[in-house]
This record gives sequence, C-alpha cells and structure tokens, in this order.
Amino acid sequence: MENLKDILAHHTPTFIGMDQCHQAAVCIPLLKNASGGYDVLFEVRAATISHQPGDVCLPGGMVEEGETPREAALRELQEELLLNKDQICYLEDMDKLYTGSRLIMYSFAAEVTEYQNTFSPAEVDEVFHVPLEFFLHTEPKCYITRARVEPGEDFPYDLICGGREYNWRSRKEDVCFYQYEGHVIWGLTAKVIRAFAEVVRS
Repeated sequence: MENLKDILAHHTPTFIGMDQCHQAAVCIPLLKNASGGYDVLFEVRAATISHQPGDVCLPGGMVEEGETPREAALRELQEELLLNKDQICYLEDMDKLYTGSRLIMYSFAAEVTEYQNTFSPAEVDEVFHVPLEFFLHTEPKCYITRARVEPGEDFPYDLICGGREYNWRSRKEDVCFYQYEGHVIWGLTAKVIRAFAEVVRS
C-alpha cells in the first residue's frame, strides 16, 4: 500500500450508494411578465399517467443513459411544453435534492420566451403561472412526516446489539405546501421552489 496516498489523491468524493440511486432532473421555467418581473410556469400532470396524476409539478423526468442532468431537464422542458430550442435560455444550475428514497433530483433555471401556452396532452393537463414575487414573500406551510425502518423477514437480528428490540431511527421529513389561486404546490416541487426562492432572495 505504498501508493495509498496517490490512490486517495485521485479519488473524487461522491455519495456512498450513488450507483444505486435514480437520477431525475427538473427545470424551473421563468417567463417575463408585464411588470418586468418573472413568473414561474407550472404543469398539472395528466390524469392518465400512472405516477402522481393531477399533481402540480415542474417540467422534468428521469436522466437517461448518456445524458447529463442538465441535458435531461432541458430535453423534458422542450418535450413537455412543445418548445423550440431557441425559446429556451438556460440560466444556471440550481440546488440538488436527495429524497431519501434513492432518488437524487437536480434542478435548473431557464427563461422561456414567446411561450404560447403549449404543452403535450399525453403528460400535461394544464399549465399555470405564479409570480416569482409570491414565492419571495410567502413561506410554505410545512408538516413533519416520519418513515419507520421495517427490516425484511430474513434480517439477521442476531448480528446486531438489541436484536429485534434494536432502536431504529425513524426518518423525519418536512412536507411543504404553497397554495396559489386554487392550485396546491407541494412535495418535492415545493422544496425545489423554496430553495430557488432562497437563492434569489440572497
């Protein structure tokens, strides 16, 4: 192990278990409004899709093999809102979110120009705008949820102190909600928007 220092020097730190995680990417679409500020564009997921139908979300999806998270976010933005590439102006990489359920979500900000309220009906039922100012001046209401650890039947309790009585830690998570003109923006979407608003305010 004489070359241990060299081996460690060439290592790029990452998350342990990253290879077992799914990666998703969303875009925060920003539209110039009449007052000179920005609106955030949201989608309502189509009622016909299997995962979270009817929920409010940002354009996005899973990162496909061979593409970066940024490429995935911009691709999904274009596909879901039926945009041309020249309507999209990438602004910046935003924060990443680890969900605790083997999903890492990347977020990116982009300005969309000359938008005509187009969207793919296979994925989206409707779109709506919320002024960015609303998020800058409104804190979401957050509620605590807890997830318990439930080992499988074949778990080797005899190898751990306490056995079946082991005091597992429960996972605590805030679930946040924004409400705007009859729309409820919650869950991961609310967390991404809250983090984005914090960056803009700073």
